[in-house]
Amino acid sequence: MKKYLSIGCFLLLAGWQFSCSKNDPLHDPAPEPVKLNRDSVEFATSYPLYLAEAYRFKGQDSVDIMKETPAFGNYRNGVSLQFYHDSGYINFWTMTAVENTEFPGKAQTFWMQIKTNQPTGLEMVWDDKKGTLVVESKRASMHLPMISLGKKAYLETSTFKHCRTWQEAQAAVVKPRMVFIYEDEDPKLGKVTYKITLKPLYRYYQGEDDLNYAKFVVF
Repeated sequence: MKKYLSIGCFLLLAGWQFSCSKNDPLHDPAPEPVKLNRDSVEFATSYPLYLAEAYRFKGQDSVDIMKETPAFGNYRNGVSLQFYHDSGYINFWTMTAVENTEFPGKAQTFWMQIKTNQPTGLEMVWDDKKGTLVVESKRASMHLPMISLGKKAYLETSTFKHCRTWQEAQAAVVKPRMVFIYEDEDPKLGKVTYKITLKPLYRYYQGEDDLNYAKFVVF
């Protein structure tokens, strides 16, 4: 009887341990990484994109490189990025910030030159395996040197959000944006991570006969 009782207790204990480990979050399988829809990303990046933020991270410390390198701040309000998925190139438009008198809140408005744009030295490709967009700095350029030459920045899938119109973007609680991340080796700091946030610029006004300029807003 004691023999059978011992076996029963063992089986009961084993079953309890199995049940606990099965429900223990530490033993649960890691969630599948988020993959983005290629068509959705290409549509979102067909809009001119505003360079909203650029930070460097070392452990828990972060530095706003737009402030650290004053020239970067000039790019923020002076140019916007344009992704061309057919060719894989990323170009830029020139623009001028103007006082926002038309939208409430923190919206920013710009006059943008929309006739010709110029290359940045950045190229892009879709990564099927990771389900995201990759931007690589292929050629050194004085324009938008936010990604070090030869480095690849990945679109962070978990934070990607897009709105189709400025009305939708204005009403959205979480504003549209996309964050690109890449790692680099700093001569002084060692391994660091960069996060670059882009936001879509929405065209909301263009003169009937004006083929050179239009007004855009970013939220």
